[in-house]
Amino acid sequence: MDLSSLIARLELPPPSTDSGRPAAPEPVPVDWDAVESRLGLRLPADYRALVSALGPLEIGGRLWLHAPCEREGGYEYGDWLWETHRECRISSRRALRREPPPFHPDPGGLLAWGDTREGVRLLWDTGAPGDPDRWPVVVFDAEAARRGDDPWHGCGTTLTRTLAALLTTGIRRPGGRTLGPLPPTAHRPAFLTGARPWRPPAPEPAPDRARAPRRAPGGRYAAPRPPGPEDRRH
Repeated sequence: MDLSSLIARLELPPPSTDSGRPAAPEPVPVDWDAVESRLGLRLPADYRALVSALGPLEIGGRLWLHAPCEREGGYEYGDWLWETHRECRISSRRALRREPPPFHPDPGGLLAWGDTREGVRLLWDTGAPGDPDRWPVVVFDAEAARRGDDPWHGCGTTLTRTLAALLTTGIRRPGGRTLGPLPPTAHRPAFLTGARPWRPPAPEPAPDRARAPRRAPGGRYAAPRPPGPEDRRH
């Protein structure tokens, strides 16, 4: 299933002025050059095309496809990346008692693009050989991590093929269970109603070695985060 067939398969609600009904997905303008410059890598073409066409999505009532956007007082794409990577790193370390795989912005690190209501995180393996259009999807399962099981599973498929599988056969979760198949419904997530384009924060200047490093305001993903007490405990 290619991207156009995937989009055609999605059941999109009609536009509605009733705030109690799901809003029809509409694109949130994305300055891809600015986003990719800030991330330091090129994102897969199918992801850019899907987000440009429909914006962030809730698919099947369970899966959230995230996009570079923000909502006043509720959501910021850079913060979501940072929090997701941090959660996966710490939970994986607890479950496996060893260092987890690297996460972006580390070279070749995993980069999140989606999650589910059950605590499944979907990431790209940016260290895989080849161009970004061939990045395979990796699954992290928070529930498996809480059980002390290996929370990682490599799908070996791109974004489009992974979404197509989620709508048809489901995909494997760590522990042998499956996620999906999901109903092909799609709409704007309620927590992103009124979302606006993400404004990547400017890079921080080189730190003054005489001062303690700090997080960048307006988005914790603005620069690599120095290790904190919570990391040293795990």
